[in-house]
Amino acid sequence: MSDKTALRRCVTLVDDEPAALDILMRAAKSFHFDCQTATTAESALEMLERQPTPLVVTDLCMPGNGGVWLVQEIRQRWPDIDIIVVTVGADEAGLLQCMSAGVQHYFLKPVHIDEFHHALQATWYSQQMRRKQQRHRHHLESIVHKQTHRLRHTFFSAITSLVRTLEARDSYTSGHSLRVCKYAMQLANYIGLDDHSKKRLNLAAKLHDIGKVGLAEGILNKPAKLSEDEFDLVKEHPVIGERILRPIVRNRTVLSAIRSHHERFGGGGYPDNLQGEQIPFLARMITVADCYDALTSSRAYRGAMTQDDALNILHEGMTTQFDPHLVPPFIRMLRGGKKRAKPR
Repeated sequence: MSDKTALRRCVTLVDDEPAALDILMRAAKSFHFDCQTATTAESALEMLERQPTPLVVTDLCMPGNGGVWLVQEIRQRWPDIDIIVVTVGADEAGLLQCMSAGVQHYFLKPVHIDEFHHALQATWYSQQMRRKQQRHRHHLESIVHKQTHRLRHTFFSAITSLVRTLEARDSYTSGHSLRVCKYAMQLANYIGLDDHSKKRLNLAAKLHDIGKVGLAEGILNKPAKLSEDEFDLVKEHPVIGERILRPIVRNRTVLSAIRSHHERFGGGGYPDNLQGEQIPFLARMITVADCYDALTSSRAYRGAMTQDDALNILHEGMTTQFDPHLVPPFIRMLRGGKKRAKPR
C-alpha cells in the first residue's frame, strides 16, 4: 500500500446484509471517512486490488468464502491494512482465527454507533502513528547507513595509508600488499569467484601484512638470514594483524584469510599448523599471490626472480605449500591462457 493511499481517510465496508451495510456506511461517512462497499468477501478482494484502503470493516458470516477467508487474504496481500470485524457471535472459532491473524477490533451485532466510532477513529490514528514511526525509523536507518558508509570509507582510506606507511619502511617491499591484492583478484576473476567472496578477498589481500607494523626495522630490513628468535617474531604478524583488525573488520572470512595466509597446504605453516581444506580458501589464494610477488620482487638479501623461475617454484610447491587446485590456473593466467569457465 502506497503512502498516498495510507494517508487517505477511507474504509472498505463488507457485509451481505444491505441494512447493516447501510448503517456502517452512514456511520463511517458521519465520521468523515470515504467509503467503498461490498456484499461478499470475493467482491471485496477484487475491490481492494483495484483500490486498497487503509481500513477494512467486515462481517464474518457471509455467503461464499466468508469473512475469515477475507481477513486471511488481506493479511497476506496487504499486511499494512487494519481490519475491524463485525459478527453475530456464533462463530467463535472464526473469530479466534481472525484475532490470531491480527484483527484490531471486533463487534457483536447489532453495532453500537458510539463504539464503532471509537474503534474506527482509534484504529485510524493508531495506523497513522505506526506509519509515522516507520517513516522515522527508515529515516534514521538511512542516516545510519550513510554514516556507516562514510566511516567505512574513512577507515579503509586510513588502512590503505597505514599499509603504504608500513611498506615505506622497507624499500624492497614497497607496494607488495597492493600487488598481492592485484594478483589475488586476477586469480579470483580467472576462476570465476563470486562477487561477495571477491570483495572479502580484496580487503584481506590488501591488509594481509598489516601485522608487520609491530616489527622492528632491523628485522624488516635485515640483509642476512633471520635468527630463530627473529623469525619467531615475524611469524606473529598474521595473529597481530587479525588482532588489530578484529574490532573494526567484523567479517570472519576476512579475518581468517589474514590469519592463515602463511599456512602450508601440506602442513607445517603458521600460526595454527593447518593443512589442506582446513586452511580458509581465500587464505590459500593469498598464499599463492603473496609467494609469487615475493619471488619476483627484489629483496635485501637477493634479486628478483624471473616469472618463469617463480612459476616453476609454485609448481614444485603444489600439495606441500600451495593448493594444487589454485597453482595451475594461476600459472595459466600469468602465461596468458584462456579463462576457466565460471562455475554455475
